[in-house]
Amino acid sequence: MLRLRRTNDCQYVLHRDTTLSMQASWLGQLVAAPPLPQIVEAMTIPTQAPRPIGHAPWQELLRGGHLPRFIVLCLGVWLHAADALMVATLMPSAVIEVGGAPWLGWTLALYEIGSVVAGAATGLLAVRIGLRLAMCGSASLFALGCLASAAAPDMAVILIGRLAQGLGGGALVAIVFVAADRMFPDRLLPVVMALISAIWGASAFCGPLIGGVFANAGLWRMGFVAFAVQAFLLVLLALLLLRGDKPRRDNAASTGAPAVPWLRLLLLLLAIVAIATAGTLASGLASVSLILVGLLMLVAFFRIDRQGVVRLFPRNTILIGTPVGGGILFVLFFATGTISFTLYGPLLAQMRFGVSPLVGGYLVASESVAWTLAALAVSGLSERHEMRVIRCGAALMTVGVLGMAVALPQGSIWSLLPLTFCLGAGFGAAWAFVLRRIIASALEGDRERASAAVPTTQMIGYGLGAALAGLFANMAGFADGIDAVDTAAVGFWVFAGFVPVLALGWLTLRGISRSPESVSAAAE
Repeated sequence: MLRLRRTNDCQYVLHRDTTLSMQASWLGQLVAAPPLPQIVEAMTIPTQAPRPIGHAPWQELLRGGHLPRFIVLCLGVWLHAADALMVATLMPSAVIEVGGAPWLGWTLALYEIGSVVAGAATGLLAVRIGLRLAMCGSASLFALGCLASAAAPDMAVILIGRLAQGLGGGALVAIVFVAADRMFPDRLLPVVMALISAIWGASAFCGPLIGGVFANAGLWRMGFVAFAVQAFLLVLLALLLLRGDKPRRDNAASTGAPAVPWLRLLLLLLAIVAIATAGTLASGLASVSLILVGLLMLVAFFRIDRQGVVRLFPRNTILIGTPVGGGILFVLFFATGTISFTLYGPLLAQMRFGVSPLVGGYLVASESVAWTLAALAVSGLSERHEMRVIRCGAALMTVGVLGMAVALPQGSIWSLLPLTFCLGAGFGAAWAFVLRRIIASALEGDRERASAAVPTTQMIGYGLGAALAGLFANMAGFADGIDAVDTAAVGFWVFAGFVPVLALGWLTLRGISRSPESVSAAAE
């Protein structure tokens, strides 16, 4: 039986990717930074024994020398979350100046595609070159992408810049997972990620505001420059505060296997492109075909990756009966099944109830607030409550989706608020504990891969959910144009169509609930 357990008993969690929606901010308490001697002392990853359990986790995080490294993680999250929605508000001004309106949608699509591919490779990258260099390289790539977009003479260069930003930003988010696993003890992780949830929501809320300020001033290029400067600041902070992290040997080094499995990454890229494209097609047959092709390529990717010497994902990724596989598939299925309101909620609310776009945006923002509140509320619970909270989270998400299928066609605008709370609070409550079980159960050498796989799987789920929601909406009437007459049917099917996906999510709970010891022998 092989089971890696770090001496400081670390694991990690992360907030839902919010790059597809407007999110509300949740402002955490401002705490003064520790004195300079404490900062210098904290510039290496600690190896000492954990502090006593009786020490309050919140107080320990803020006063125990962890704050400087926590700030590095927050900046990485900020860059990824805020950049996507900032660009959404900058791009109309950019299109007016450089042209390329038909390619406007791909400024977001390429960012998301780059994020998925980079996230898949990040676990391997962290093993091969170490956490410090991985974060510096990812932040540098992100910064170069921003500078390319800032200097772009036409849309083609902007798209290249957006792809580079997606690669760098996706890697940064995955590295936050790996860094949290390595740098913080077990008892602090729920608190760390609850606070990161607040940073994530604030980032997504501020992103459009920042973009709007630059766009209104006629300085859309300076918006990209501002984020490039922040990315270079992250490089500097990572060099200073992540010292002591070392590259690790893996099996590939002694077998002559290639450093990066490029063909496998290409297969993953093609799968994501096929799924993303399916959601934009008016033809139902073409959409279904592309989704099936994308899913088949994803299955092939995971099967090939599991047998490879150089693996990108943990060995048990698609084994639903294990805590690792069950946890990762939980993320995939519930991310897929709950994205519809983010995509179609504001539009349907405007058409069905006649509310303003601002009200529609705040409905989506309330989901993010509920996520953060739930994450903060459960952050102090012990491990013995894990499965109870996870089941409650799954139940809340299921109630939210089923309730939306009824409320949008037949209810009132006020009936949507408790359902958006269910969607956000369900994921926010379950998130920390699902991810803690994934990490605790990872096999030897798979911790970094498991940590990077979680946000990657989450983004894959959002992409798949967006494609399926587009398919359901088009089949319900939107294929011929957005018409208020079709609102009730669309409002029903973009939620009810995901019932089978949610059922698959419930099947993962059996694997998540199993103890690591009971499945480690079978996993090998």
